[in-house]
Amino acid sequence: MKRTIVIGYDQSPSSDRALAQAGREAAWRDGRVTVVTGFHWIAVAAPVAYIPVDVESSLRDAADKAAADGVQWLRQRYPGMAVDSASISGPTADALAEASRDADLLVLGNRGRGGFAGLLLGSVSLRTLTLASCPTMIVRGKPREPADSIVLALDIESPAEEVIRFAFAEASLREARLSVVSVWDLDWDRVADAGSADILDAAKAHATADIRNAMERLLNPWQAKFPDVRLTIDIADGPPGATLTALTGGTDLIVAGAHRRSDGHLGMRPGPIVHTLLHNADCPVVVVPRS
Repeated sequence: MKRTIVIGYDQSPSSDRALAQAGREAAWRDGRVTVVTGFHWIAVAAPVAYIPVDVESSLRDAADKAAADGVQWLRQRYPGMAVDSASISGPTADALAEASRDADLLVLGNRGRGGFAGLLLGSVSLRTLTLASCPTMIVRGKPREPADSIVLALDIESPAEEVIRFAFAEASLREARLSVVSVWDLDWDRVADAGSADILDAAKAHATADIRNAMERLLNPWQAKFPDVRLTIDIADGPPGATLTALTGGTDLIVAGAHRRSDGHLGMRPGPIVHTLLHNADCPVVVVPRS
């Protein structure tokens, strides 16, 4: 069965970029794309001067046309690719989350047609992410030439197999280098107060070596499963959100994990580091649901 990429498309410049990225992702996977456009008509309860009887029909027709235009664009650039469309009624975020429930990847622009130009991340994109049950890519950052590089933000204290697997598989599909980065933010001033500069340097070196050893033990089995992936391990010291964001100017994609909701509903609970990346990264961000 072909792997499925769902793209939320509303013909905004941001979703145009997301559509192009969805096409590339499907081509790498030899997968299929479903172009989804949502429309939402809220019936007016109180009588008003005039309510067009064909408002909902017009909204559906406009959504159908937008989705069809997205399909046509993809078929022109990827002849032979399996592409279909869907226009779905209801709140956009809920519709996209439902449409992508069984997808391998959901792709979204960082801001839709209703967003203000100054917003770093649109409310629909963020809400969709919190409802999504599959890996979700927010396409953001400046367009640039590919760097053949992916960054995986790894929480070495609580690593997630789902996130690691996605990053290695994506790097293999793209034939890209995978840089696995663990960021720690220790209070070195207290260590410095406790002794000399030599003690501080030794403490940093010891901590770095411990983290690297732990990362190597964790990643060696994944390297064996994906021997074609060029793997590098990096350890950084500093505020995690800002440190990871600084790396996004020179990579094609950053991958991070978010815990699945624990209240019995589908969706994710992005933490502060993921929120920082979603609002500030200079490249697409993939958030992978994790246990």
